[in-house]
Amino acid sequence: MERNIKQLVEQGLITLVLLVAGVIMYFVVGSVVDHWRWYALLLALWLTGILIHQISFHRKSLAVNQQRQALLHTVTNAAPVMIWTVDAREVVVDIFGRALENAAFKREDAVGRNIVFFDQEENDFYGHLRRALNGDRFVAFGNVGGRFYRHHFFPSGERKLNSQGFQCVSVDLTREAELDAQLKLSEQVFNNTTDAIMVMDHGRRVVKLNKAFTTITGFEERELLGKRNGPSWFNAQKLGFYKSIYNALNTVGAWRGEISAKRKSGEPFTGHLTLSLIRDETKEVSHYVAFFSDTSDLKRSQDELRYLANHDNLTNLPNRRLFLDRLEHAIKVSARTNSKLAIFFIDLDNFKLVNDSHGHAFGDEVLKEVGVRLKAAMRGSDTVARLAGDEFTVIAERVRDTIEVTAVARKLLQCFERPFEALGQTLHVSASVGIGIFPDDGENLVSLMKNADQAMYKAKAEGRNGFYYLSGEGVGNLPGGLFFPSELRLALKREQIEMAYQPIIDLKSGRVIGCEALLRWNHHCRGKVSPADFMPLAEEAGITEAIGQWTLDEACGQINEWRHLGIDMDFVSVNIASSQITDPHFLEMVAEAISKNDLDPTSLMLEVSENVALRHLERTTTFLQQARKLGMRCAIDDFGSSGNNYSYIRDLPIDTLKISRKASLTIANGPEQTRLLKALIGIGEVLGINVVAVGVERSQQEEVLRELGCGAAQGFLYAKPMSAESITDVLPDMDVRVIKNAS
Repeated sequence: MERNIKQLVEQGLITLVLLVAGVIMYFVVGSVVDHWRWYALLLALWLTGILIHQISFHRKSLAVNQQRQALLHTVTNAAPVMIWTVDAREVVVDIFGRALENAAFKREDAVGRNIVFFDQEENDFYGHLRRALNGDRFVAFGNVGGRFYRHHFFPSGERKLNSQGFQCVSVDLTREAELDAQLKLSEQVFNNTTDAIMVMDHGRRVVKLNKAFTTITGFEERELLGKRNGPSWFNAQKLGFYKSIYNALNTVGAWRGEISAKRKSGEPFTGHLTLSLIRDETKEVSHYVAFFSDTSDLKRSQDELRYLANHDNLTNLPNRRLFLDRLEHAIKVSARTNSKLAIFFIDLDNFKLVNDSHGHAFGDEVLKEVGVRLKAAMRGSDTVARLAGDEFTVIAERVRDTIEVTAVARKLLQCFERPFEALGQTLHVSASVGIGIFPDDGENLVSLMKNADQAMYKAKAEGRNGFYYLSGEGVGNLPGGLFFPSELRLALKREQIEMAYQPIIDLKSGRVIGCEALLRWNHHCRGKVSPADFMPLAEEAGITEAIGQWTLDEACGQINEWRHLGIDMDFVSVNIASSQITDPHFLEMVAEAISKNDLDPTSLMLEVSENVALRHLERTTTFLQQARKLGMRCAIDDFGSSGNNYSYIRDLPIDTLKISRKASLTIANGPEQTRLLKALIGIGEVLGINVVAVGVERSQQEEVLRELGCGAAQGFLYAKPMSAESITDVLPDMDVRVIKNAS
């Protein structure tokens, strides 16, 4: 329409120009030329102008149409489309476009033919063509020649009778349809697989989870979307674990392995994880995909089967199979380390009579109780097993000598001293123990077991309720106060060294300001042994370094634990041995223990006894100076016990004096006997040093100490030395009254 208006305007301008020219010519030459000739000339000029304009306009239109046609072909060749032209006679005039390349028919098969051509193969498409002939403008979807298209129909201007010519633009959507079908299939697989799937972007932020992930972990998708690395369902692992994952991703693009994880509820579980990365067209990482399955039930079943295969179903002790496996391994270790091990064959005496007279149900209960008692009597590293019937065995590794073997045998026999009670019946049961020592009684599994078995029958022949071993001649008991260095070394390895803590009380406020850490040796024969009995042995044998390291790690670790529990304690004090003062590496050990537990140096107080300080005054002074430089508290313990001149205190860099227990006890002897105590407290007051009275056992002592100006006290009046767990339980409010009530 716009084009026609433009053409009429141009023709009108030409006519106007010719009329003006004719008028001018009329006045100029009108008198000369006849009128009819003038009109003929004017008409000829007008017709000539119109002809020239039409030729020019046609050329322009042809050029524009060619440009449009070229642009149309460019567009259709760039996009997967076909353009159909059908005239009013229902004949396909033309088809063109890149989509023809994939069509099931050729252009020449359709152009020039009636649309009935499509009725045979493409009924749906033919129906769309018939609708378009009615002049409808619409969009339809359907298949043509095995390809899926979106058809845009719109009428052209040509019309004949009841038919309207039209054009159709068909966009090939076959690839999109295939991708959509694949996407829907992938979505169904994604949501219906039993393996959990988590998809993360390149920044490891969660973008998608499947239903199995929620089922296994309990986390909903809305809780985790956008969160980095997903939930905290991976249990803490060593750094090397994560390094191995990243190395595998960087080299092969995937990692597979077993993981320990936890559900939203905190319940732990095991799973098999496959972690893969996806790269885009530029080879950059675009996504991470984690596939994992819950293997807890499978692992639990495997563990149960493994347990049942290796344990006795009555006592739950290792059975013969596991016993032989552990014994073989223990023999190899002992041979490699040149150490000894002992096996104990334990056979209940006359147990057949027990079953016959009391019944098998009672006998089974006795066997279960025997297993419990034997296991309780041995170390955690030892093996207690049931071979068969009423036969039990024990493997004790790294035994020192026959003396220790004898002590273990006696502990085993002590398990039968108490009567057995079950099903309303009570019965005394005894046992005979045969002992085999590697390598004395056998250098391999077979010979060792054979000799232990023979020894057990020897024990029965000797009258039962005893023990026997073939290489045990000349064995006797040790004197009560005698220890060997090897025993002390073993005590550390066997975790027989323990730590007790005794609170230190501020006499003004009643608050617990600190604790003294006290070593205890839980000897396997002699019970609890105090440091006064075994530390001299440790000094002579050079074992103080190992004991000191253990003490520092234990004390600093406990301070750190109390701090996290919110227990407000100023310090924990540890006693320093004479050899540690001269050890150049000891303070390095102290600093390392403090740093490892992220503690303030003032959290630890080092106590040197007055006796040690006077014997090594110069070394003690240097040691305390170095300790103070590191920021630690320093104290002289047992102050006042020597009875000498106390002027040496002035030159020592300390902040605490701990008055000896002997001086504190003089309060009970009357006012005159408290002069020494008053003088000792006065020294601390003059020097500006904190004073702690040790050995306070009665309220009278506390009252006198408070009157004399003593700042703090320690003793049985408040609490006996307690385990760390007891300290944690009784000090929720740090109130001395709580300790008194608990004690």
